[in-house]
Amino acid sequence: MVKFTSEQKIEEDLINQLISGESQWIYRDDLRTEEALWDNVRSILEQNNRAELKNIPLTEQEFRQVKRQLTFLNPYEAAKWLSGENGKAKVEVQREDASLGVIRLTVINRADIAGGTTVYEVINQYQSSKSETKKRDRRFDVTLLMNGLPMIHIELKNRQHPYMDGFRQIHKYIKEGAFDPIFSSTQMYVISNASDTRYIAAADYDSLNASFLSKWVDLKNRPVTNYIDFARDVLSIPQAHRMVTQYSVTDRDKEALILLRPYQIHAIEAIKDASKRHDSGYIWHTTGSGKTLTSYKVACNLLQIPNIDKTIFIVDRVDLDQQTTSSFTSYAEFDPVSIDETDNVNELIRRLSSDDRTVVVTTIQKLNHLMKRMEAEEISERNQKRYNKIKNLKVAFIVDECHRAVTPKKKRELDQYFHYALWYGFTGTPIFKENARAEQGDLARTTEGLYGKRLHEYTVKEAINDKAVLGFLVEYKHALMQSTRDALTEAMFPDRDIAYDELSDDDKIKLEKSIPNDAYENDKHRLNVIDFIVNQSRRKLGFTAEEGGKAYGAILTTSSINSAQEYYDLFK
Repeated sequence: MVKFTSEQKIEEDLINQLISGESQWIYRDDLRTEEALWDNVRSILEQNNRAELKNIPLTEQEFRQVKRQLTFLNPYEAAKWLSGENGKAKVEVQREDASLGVIRLTVINRADIAGGTTVYEVINQYQSSKSETKKRDRRFDVTLLMNGLPMIHIELKNRQHPYMDGFRQIHKYIKEGAFDPIFSSTQMYVISNASDTRYIAAADYDSLNASFLSKWVDLKNRPVTNYIDFARDVLSIPQAHRMVTQYSVTDRDKEALILLRPYQIHAIEAIKDASKRHDSGYIWHTTGSGKTLTSYKVACNLLQIPNIDKTIFIVDRVDLDQQTTSSFTSYAEFDPVSIDETDNVNELIRRLSSDDRTVVVTTIQKLNHLMKRMEAEEISERNQKRYNKIKNLKVAFIVDECHRAVTPKKKRELDQYFHYALWYGFTGTPIFKENARAEQGDLARTTEGLYGKRLHEYTVKEAINDKAVLGFLVEYKHALMQSTRDALTEAMFPDRDIAYDELSDDDKIKLEKSIPNDAYENDKHRLNVIDFIVNQSRRKLGFTAEEGGKAYGAILTTSSINSAQEYYDLFK
């Protein structure tokens, strides 16, 4: 009989992992009631704000003001407050002694990561007691506190139970009001049965959706599901602090808190590391995996680097300019960062020449007009100063759809114009040697040649596996005739009396790789493909109303633009 590790042992091992190492979580086994948690918040608040308090502790009436402000309607409202003023989340207190006036106390400073005023504590077996609004007592497993406030809550099950039992338990607790009032600050839930671990942004009962559960992956997109490994990678300090501050987004339009997925976080950190080395590069993330949100966070994080004056986000169409600006503005509503849209070239010049450290969203066309205007023969002295200032900006360009948004020629012109520029491209379809651009002198022909090395990748294979994008329904059709396949098999495996259909999958892959590309890049093969689409797939593609079937939005993908053009001519 299999003996499963008890939940108590799993809980103990998790806490031991969290408190191990230097400057990690402090275990507080004395904090297991709401009263004890509030007293702890009060103690840390007074300790961190001695100057503002003038060493006069808060009275009971004053702390009731604090408690009201730290009791939130939902996690989204808590996230808005946590964004703070310039990254400092504060409360306002009218002192009972009128002569002391109104003071503002800092509860959490987002920038104090693994130091400064931040106190990191871990508690377990907290009891949410029955009250007028809560029908029964509830015990919570493990909770991580920042300056006394619950930020990450963890529900554990043993391996005998599916991890989804933890999710259902949290969902039930939310419905019962067990997360009110002091736990209303929670920003992240973690569920685990020790073998399988997931995380999700905190939300109210109606908005908490299991489809948003994320598993962690490492830099090479390998799953990290064991709870101890997850704790080491995600819940240790400073990563846990970053998860609920730097890697969370408050979406104003959807009124939702968003936690980034691991591949987005790895991309952001890879760009941050590259910028420290003054290196450019590109990110290969598949279409539909949230590149807009990732690039927004990249833009914000780059502005935290003192030697970058502006981040310029380039899109390749006016409609995308407006769409991206709208998304960025929604994300930035409560972030300590400004998003500058540029309706015209004059607005672009004004934004770039200002002293504000901002994210500027613009198109390549507007940048082109900017350069042309600055090259004009007659420029006033005032404008010349502005233009010189722009030329000497230390800028980081972030390029959406970088495989097409900026041509090699245009990038070279921009590099000659902006004296200190870093480039970070985002694409779902990089250009490689196999489908390189047409040769134009010494201009770059591939995405790597244009931007630098690939900093992170998250391909459609990983995205489908993670259910981050919709998968494919594949019906494999052999590209070569049966007789051709058998002849190739005999040539490749002369010592084996075997037909193609009898080969192992690995041998079939090896054989396929040995076939030269020109076997597919000819009109005879293309006409066979067209015949299969037009004459053998009529019902599937819904070509005729009486036959029914499904009408497809796309029926063909090719390895290059030239190949697509060849197919187009043959279809005609």
